[in-house]
Amino acid sequence: MASLPLPPDYADWLTSLKSRIGRAQQRAAVAVNQALVALYWDIGKEILERQARQGWGAKV
Repeated sequence: MASLPLPPDYADWLTSLKSRIGRAQQRAAVAVNQALVALYWDIGKEILERQARQGWGAKV
């Protein structure tokens, strides 16, 4: 079976697609990291509040 010739701009188009995918992956990773940091910060805040309010760890 003979292969079809590629359009002249195919390589540039493919490079552009790869770049767009990479940028989207980077944005997704940053968003996930921001959400996790916010979650862990909030959990830590809740622990500190409960320690102060309920005396957690006072007998250690």
